[in-house]
Amino acid sequence: MSVTSEIDSPPVPASLAQQGIWFNERLGGVGTVYTMPFSVTFAGPLDVPALTAACRALIDRHPILASTVRERQGVPYVVPAATRPSPVVADVTAARRDDLMRAEILRPFDLAAGPLVRMTLYVEDAGRATLLVVAHHLVFDGESTSVFLRDLAELYRAEVTGVPADLPALDHDGLAGRAAARVEAGLSFAREFWSSRWRPPAEVILPGVAGAVPAVDEGAAVEFALPPESREALARLSEEIGAGRFEIVLASLHVLLHRYGNAEPTVAADLGTRSPDTRDHLGAFVNELPVTAALRPEWGFRRFVADQRFGYGLRSDLRGLFRVREVPLSRAVSGVKPGVALAPISLGYRRREAAPAFHGVDAHVEWALFNHTVRGAMRVHVVDGPGRFGVILQYNPRIMAREDAERVAAHWRALLAALAADPDMPLAELPMLDAEETGRLLSRWNDTAAGHPPLTLPELVAAQAGRTPDATAAVCGAETMTYAELGAAVDGLARRLRGAGVGRGTLVAVHAERSLTTLVGLLAVARAGGAYLPLDPDHPAERLRLVLEDSGAALILAGPGRHDRLAGSGVAVITLDAPGPRSGEGDRGQGGHGEGDRGAGEPREGGSVPERSGEGAPGAEGPEPGALAWPEPGDLAYVIYTSGSTGRPKGVEIPHRALTNLLLAMRDRLGSGPGDGWLAHTSLSFDISALELYLPLVTGGRVVIAPDAAARDGRELVRLAAEGVSHVQATPSGWRMLLDAGFDLRRVTALAGGEALPAPLAREILSRTGRLINVYGPTETTIWSMSAEITEPVTTVPIGVPLANTRVYVLDERLGLLPLGVPGELCVAGDGVADGYRNRPELTAERFAADPFGPGRLYRTGDRVVRRADGQIEFIGRLDDQIKLRGHRIEPGEIESRLLEHPGIPRAAVVAREDDKGERRIVAYLECGQVPGDVREHCAETLPSYMIPADFVALPRLPLTSNGKLDRSALPAPGPRESGAGPHGTAPGVAGPHSYTGVAAELHEIWCDVLGVEAVGPQEDLFELGGHSLTITQIASRVRLRLGADLPLHIYYDEPTISAVAAAVERLNGKN
Repeated sequence: MSVTSEIDSPPVPASLAQQGIWFNERLGGVGTVYTMPFSVTFAGPLDVPALTAACRALIDRHPILASTVRERQGVPYVVPAATRPSPVVADVTAARRDDLMRAEILRPFDLAAGPLVRMTLYVEDAGRATLLVVAHHLVFDGESTSVFLRDLAELYRAEVTGVPADLPALDHDGLAGRAAARVEAGLSFAREFWSSRWRPPAEVILPGVAGAVPAVDEGAAVEFALPPESREALARLSEEIGAGRFEIVLASLHVLLHRYGNAEPTVAADLGTRSPDTRDHLGAFVNELPVTAALRPEWGFRRFVADQRFGYGLRSDLRGLFRVREVPLSRAVSGVKPGVALAPISLGYRRREAAPAFHGVDAHVEWALFNHTVRGAMRVHVVDGPGRFGVILQYNPRIMAREDAERVAAHWRALLAALAADPDMPLAELPMLDAEETGRLLSRWNDTAAGHPPLTLPELVAAQAGRTPDATAAVCGAETMTYAELGAAVDGLARRLRGAGVGRGTLVAVHAERSLTTLVGLLAVARAGGAYLPLDPDHPAERLRLVLEDSGAALILAGPGRHDRLAGSGVAVITLDAPGPRSGEGDRGQGGHGEGDRGAGEPREGGSVPERSGEGAPGAEGPEPGALAWPEPGDLAYVIYTSGSTGRPKGVEIPHRALTNLLLAMRDRLGSGPGDGWLAHTSLSFDISALELYLPLVTGGRVVIAPDAAARDGRELVRLAAEGVSHVQATPSGWRMLLDAGFDLRRVTALAGGEALPAPLAREILSRTGRLINVYGPTETTIWSMSAEITEPVTTVPIGVPLANTRVYVLDERLGLLPLGVPGELCVAGDGVADGYRNRPELTAERFAADPFGPGRLYRTGDRVVRRADGQIEFIGRLDDQIKLRGHRIEPGEIESRLLEHPGIPRAAVVAREDDKGERRIVAYLECGQVPGDVREHCAETLPSYMIPADFVALPRLPLTSNGKLDRSALPAPGPRESGAGPHGTAPGVAGPHSYTGVAAELHEIWCDVLGVEAVGPQEDLFELGGHSLTITQIASRVRLRLGADLPLHIYYDEPTISAVAAAVERLNGKN
């Protein structure tokens, strides 16, 4: 836009509204957002010369139409345009008219030269013509359309009949000055009014909208009109509750936005500023102001409207807003930035009378045409006339699909009808979804019923052993077991467990590393009727004691060398002995459990079972004398402990029914069967290990068990996977480690889950495997509940659709069904739902609820998701502060509780932050003068290593919000960690990094770069600095490249210091 500083006639200062519009135009990028088009279509004998003469007379009557805005010393003034507007007559065909009108609407204005209004008459054959008026908002507003048409109709009558026009006289002098005086007079009240009400609006939630919302962009529109019965209902509602139509429209829009999840929705509303002396003028007599609604879902609409009007004591909010309607927000509130909209959602409402009659010709008025631009996320334009309630929803097609905008229109219509029918119905219960959308959400995408047999894990494994007794069932290093050997070993240990008192519902803790023996132990617990509780050998002894005590475990199965860590628990311990698998030579089928020799009546190899009907039944013959009874589907299968928000870990109880459903559902989803090999490398305390161990055993496949040392070594896992493995399951962090170690096996089906899968990582996994499945599921719904197969490079990775016999919903906080494209809490129902939390009825009641849409219960995951139009669900984040880190679910509250047990820490807050390399790490903020030197050791006494913060930051005071809650967003990023600083420092007197030489200097540089720290002491523990499996593989890779030393990864675990690793490198290089 060209700009001139020359003003050749007496200047008229631009009004405050014009100043704002002009300034936004100067900023640029507003497109046609300030273009205001409308049209009149004539049918009949139109007198074209009379109409053009009437248009010229109208311009004489309203000289603002022949003006423009120029500046002098940075101040805008209204001055006559260089060229007066003149109506243009164009002969067109009906086929071309719409395209020509669109082009004219999109044609930009030259604000410096003017004019700021264009009038074009498109004359067609058969007595039809359309007058298109395109005005700039600098000289026009919504009410100006009515004044323009009224005057034009009267001036046209005068031209046709020769009788002078009868129009009110206009006084143009001093309008801007009087308006400015009114603003100054109301400024003090406006500042007081906004002092307690203004806050920048939050990002808006709308169906299908995600990411940043441009201030202005090319737009699209959905138009609709309320049916006559709805208009009449709104009129009755207005009278019944004593509110104006504008109040009802605005309040209903707030309700719609609130139902979408906007806690306190803000709508920027156009408020007219006309006074008696400007009633008949054309011009920009409007001011946009934000209206924020604080509503409660239990209120009825009547109550909400009353609160909007009288919610702030004697002075109502909306009526107070009308008192300040002439004061621009930027004048009353400091720091408000210029912009075309004060909120992502804006509303323009016009109540109009009937269209004026044009002498001798029929005329149809389109009061507002779409200008093909949208401000914010959505602009709602309402024209409420005597015969039509018309709505234009202008939306941004770059961020919102048309079907989503159409759903918004449908939801709003449904809400208007519902609140008009019953204004006292709770807002949260007002029906919003039609039958088609409800059917898709509840039935079509949850049609997952599958007829799985009522069998349990030991029955399924025994049935498979009966089918393929000599096939290899499990491999661990050089040791293998056939299905027959596995069955015999399981039965032998199960009998021993029964002799030790294990029966239906008995909880048996298993404290052992991954091995064939441990696999036998897990299955034997189930075969004896009990449930197993995995205890992670890497967890602190104190945490293991707490879990044992909380769970009430009656017995412990311990691996070799694990007794000492459980001393003093008061729970009986049985040692897991080697089961006697094949290793080249050896006895076949021996139980090898000391007391596991078969006695009279014990099951033969493979294990005979009672007859059960249905798929996978182990046999049709009756039980042998003395045979072990099978557990029932409702019996407990295992208990997994997860982090607890109260500072106390909680045990999730999973019944056999849920485990069986998971195994058979994944079998069907993946097509897993005989010949498949599954790599089992996940810690037993991580529930996904059950899929790796058991699915191959119920489908005739082979489980390849990675010993604990190998599970930490990406290269060793790659080697194991290369030996006939067909399925590998890992967290995204685990997959990063595998890829860095050279994983490239196109026959492998990759499963990724436990945390969000980034799209770049998904693309890389897909390029190095044969198939990629993104899986999702909390422990409380039995391992996995949903899956999505990724078949092509993606920009976002969905978590998919539900597995068999699983239903998933996206719900609001009151368990109300949310529309497509609206984020909410993911709730999971069906056969996979856990029994609850062990000995925690209050917590079970909080997280598990009756399914309002089907049988049984659902689990509230706390995960924020959105359902796409294709039915796929995408993960967005958490509704609470829970952290997902390298597949582990971490409750900050548990870490905070441990920190507060330290005598030097009165207050603490824990968050997850990304470092400059994009890696997430746990940061603890402590309200104390200095970080206690023993804080890391204090945490390590009860917390597993993955829960120990990587950084500790001391603050004089934790930041709080205005309502006294912790303001996590205000917590500062941790500074660089240096040697000798707090818990990361070296012991006094240890040399600083400048004294490193040779190999140690190279290692120091590598460690600092990978860990993102400035300095590391020679004796500082890699794990205490925030290291984990992925950082170790990155360090090891760089050590290989830079130092030529291919160290076994266990060295980094056994002696995780620069000093020790440097010595190992020098030893290795010396040998070489």
